[in-house]
Parts: sequence; C-alpha cells; structure tokens
Amino acid sequence: MKYYLIVFLSLLSILPLTVHAHSDGSFWKNSTVAHLEAGLFFDYVGLYKPSNTIIHNSAIFPMTTEACHLLPLSDAADIPLCNVTTHRHKRSRSRLISLGVGTISMGLSIANSIQLLNLQEQVEMIENTLSEFSQTIQIHEAKLAKIQPNQIKIAEELQVTQHAINDIIPVLDSHSQALNTLKTGIERLHINFQRSSIYLAITQIFRNQLTLNFLSPDDLQKVIFRNQLTLNFLSPDDLQKVVYHVIEQGNLTFNAHHGSIPIVEIITKLLVRQQIDFIPSSQYKNQNPQEIGRLVITSFFAVPQQEQTSFHVYKLLTMPYLYKNRTIQLSHIPRYWAINPTDNTTMEWHDPEESGCNLQLMTSCRDTPPLRTISKDSCLGQIIGSLPLSSCHANYVSHSEAFVRQLTDNIWVTSSSESLYCLKIPKIEYRTSNHQTLNKSQQIILPPVALVNVTPGYTILCPGFTLVGRPRTSNVSSLIILNDMGLFSINMSIVDVSRHLTDNTTWFKTNWTEQRMQEIINDLRQPITVPTTRQFPPIHKWSLNMLVTKLTFFGLAASSIYLAFRRCRTTNHQTLRII
Repeated sequence: MKYYLIVFLSLLSILPLTVHAHSDGSFWKNSTVAHLEAGLFFDYVGLYKPSNTIIHNSAIFPMTTEACHLLPLSDAADIPLCNVTTHRHKRSRSRLISLGVGTISMGLSIANSIQLLNLQEQVEMIENTLSEFSQTIQIHEAKLAKIQPNQIKIAEELQVTQHAINDIIPVLDSHSQALNTLKTGIERLHINFQRSSIYLAITQIFRNQLTLNFLSPDDLQKVIFRNQLTLNFLSPDDLQKVVYHVIEQGNLTFNAHHGSIPIVEIITKLLVRQQIDFIPSSQYKNQNPQEIGRLVITSFFAVPQQEQTSFHVYKLLTMPYLYKNRTIQLSHIPRYWAINPTDNTTMEWHDPEESGCNLQLMTSCRDTPPLRTISKDSCLGQIIGSLPLSSCHANYVSHSEAFVRQLTDNIWVTSSSESLYCLKIPKIEYRTSNHQTLNKSQQIILPPVALVNVTPGYTILCPGFTLVGRPRTSNVSSLIILNDMGLFSINMSIVDVSRHLTDNTTWFKTNWTEQRMQEIINDLRQPITVPTTRQFPPIHKWSLNMLVTKLTFFGLAASSIYLAFRRCRTTNHQTLRII
C-alpha cells in the first residue's frame, strides 16, 4: 500500500516564525499548534475578553417589625415601631475634672524629680555605652570569621535536604493526580445532581419562599450572614431579568461545550461585590403601617467593554516521555494561555478554577490576569518564537503504561515507553465478524511519542486504548507544527514526536535546583572582608598634653594666615600710593 505525504509549507521561504511577524493571528485562530522539540501542544479553546467594566443591579425587599433585631442599634433606636430605647446615667463632671487635674499635676512633679535625679547618670551611661560599642564591633569582626565555616556546613546540609525533596516530589505528584481524579468525579456527580428533577424541585421551592411581600427573619438572616456572592435570594422572574440584563449590558457570549453549566451560574461567577443597604420608612412614602423600611441588595458584575479586541485562548498540554529510563515532562507551563493578535499582549492562567473561571464555557471572567509581553527569556516565549530552549526545565513524573489525550476531534497524542503495534480498521468492518476485520485491517506502528490524525470512519486499536475517527465538521481546526525552520501545516496520519525529542535533548534541565544550590555554596566560600574603622575617644577624655599641643598648632596656623593676609594688604596699599 502506498502512503502519500502532503506537506503545506506556509511562508517558509519568507522568514522564520515569530509571533510579531504574524500580527493578524491567521496561524493561531481555530488551530492546534504543536511544538515537537519541547513536547508542548496548544489546543485552541475560543475567544476571551477581559472584564474591565462594572455594572450593578439592585433588588428591594420590604422589611417589617420582625426584622428589627437585625438592624444596628443606632438605626433601630430611630424607628418607633422597633421600640428600642437606651438609657445613659450622667456623671458628676466637677469631680471628674478635679480628680484629673490633681492626677496630672502629681504625675508631672514626680516625672520632673525623676528626670533631674537621673540626668547625670544617663550622661555617664551613654559614655560607657559608646566605649563598649567600639569593643563589641571588634568582637563581632572576630566572630564573623568563625561563622563563615558554619554557613558552608549549613548550605551543604540544605543541599542534602534538596535531594530529599526531589525524591519526595514524584510521590506528591502521584497523590496530586489521584486528588485531581477524585475532584473531576465529584464535579461530574455535582453536575448530574443539578440536572436531576429533585434538585430542580428543591431549588424552585426554596426560591418561591423568597417571593413573598416581605422576608421572614430566618430567610433574611440567611441572605445577610451567608457571606458569599449569590443570586439565590431573587425570585425566578427577577432572576431571569437580572441574567439577561447582565448579558445585554456586557455583550456576553458563551461556548457550547459538553457538560455545560446553567447560564445563571455563569452570571453568578461574574459577581465581584454585593452591598446591603437599609432605607428607613421615613425617607419614602409608606403605605404599609407594619413596614419599617426596605432592604436594598446591590450586586456588582464585572463585564467587558463592547468595543474591545478579543484574545485567542489556548489550553496547553505537556507530554510525558521516557528519557534515560525515567519519565520527564516540561514544567513551569501555565494551563491556559491567551494572546491578543493586535498588540501581541498575552495572559496566563495556572489554575483558573480557583477564581471560578471556566475558559471552556466562558468568554469573560471576573478576575483577569495581568497583561504581559512575550519575553525571549521565558520558556514559553522561546517556544512561540522558535528560539533555542535555554530557559526551559523538566521534572520527573510518575510512570504510566500509556498516556493518551485528545486535542481535537480526530487528532490524538500518545506516549508510551516503547513503540506500539496497532490495527487500523474501517468503522463498518469493526462491527462485523472478527475474521473479516482481520482481513481488511492495516497494521501500523505508533512511535513512543506520537501525534496521530485518525482518518474519519476508521478506528485504531492499540494495546490498552482505542482511537476513533469522527466525521469532519465545517469548523474543524487545523494542525500547525512549530520547529526550528518556522511554521507549516501538515496533513498526515502519524507524526513521530519522539524523534524530535531525542534529537533536541540539550535543553533538559532536571537538576537546575542543585546547580543553583552549588552556586550559593561557592558564593559562601568566598572570603568576607569587613571594613575596619578608626576609633576616636571622646573629647573630654583627651589628655592635657594632647589638648595643649593641638590648641597651640591651631593658634599658630591662624596667626600665620592673619599675618600673611595683613602683609599682602599693606603691599597693595603702598603700590597704590606710589602710583
């Protein structure tokens, strides 16, 4: 059977790839980008607009006398219906004034007496302290020479501790993967529970309890003291109005994705602040005599501006691979990365779920990371610009039999310890008898790290996993590969990623922390030079001979200067007289 390899070189003859050379973003939008030398893949997610505008919406609830205990005491005292009074006992002002004056005068007299008695002692103490301080400095200079060898020993012990930490990191990584698996399962169960009819019935009953003309004390306490941003206090009709008001004001759009959450939860995640205000009934016309005021709950939402350039968001996937009988993986890479095609500014998310941001569904989030420029000194900037990977690092990960991830509909990434022998069979033949399947199947070999493009209508059977080729859609994403030569699109079945990884192993830095620790130890081994300062005794402790000698020297110098100045003046005067 003949294989045909179709390679589309794009702009290869013009110049190498840089992000600044393609400001229109035509190579990035709706594309899956792969960097084979680093084992990094950019999976296009969608568009994103930073939230830089705040809009608000207020909900008003009437309050009756049953909610008086929730008000501050100062406000409740001004409302007659609450019947809250306070009493204050007056004190004798004259007694307090006389007692205060006497206490102050006695304290001042005692303080003055103590200061006069201790003034001379403090002067002598300061002189002794200065002399002791000069001696202490000399002692510290001697101690520094002894402390330096101890610092070197401590640094060596820190290096041993670092080795122990490096051995513990793979165990922690395995525990982290197990926790992530449990977290994913819990989220799926939560989504299924939300879709159930029981949850919808409970939610509807709870919301109907808050649609009365006034809130009960228990419900009001839940709303005020829950200490979390929520819209559950609104009735279904009001909730619908608020949701569509935020969507209209923010010009929000959403991405349809498997396992999507309700729109109301997405809008709730845009909440940045909620403010509760109480308006007494005396400030407006009240028709209900039992109404003491109104509770106003104002919700503030973060939305993007309508005229704003969108960012292209990518999900970054790093591939584990075998290197010197150990599995390593590119480290210090964010989970999501976005770029603005207009000015090439970027944003990074390492854990967007912590701030309630689901980039698979939401095109705008409450918290926006800081804008950055592509730096040539960072690992990600060197990967995007096809530069030498001098700033990239790798760490050891736990070994697994096979690592399989789906980038797009028919593009898969596989990683294993050795090459895999697989079968490529048509989808129709896969459902028939085994004898016909084996007759029309095709044997293929997957490299240890491979990028597989499954043909639509075919299935690839491998030991431990199966790759299915789905029918192509109109908006299918293209595959772009970054390498040292530039950027080009490919249309092929299997790409040997392991060959590019083994040919470019110079950037692997798994022991970079040990190198830094060794540099610190070398710096500590350098001798420490302590500047010495000359000590001068106090002027009142100078000897009489030294004092007389210095005064005589200064007197002679002043007399010489005065005589020279007077002689010069006399000479000038005689010269003028002769003229």
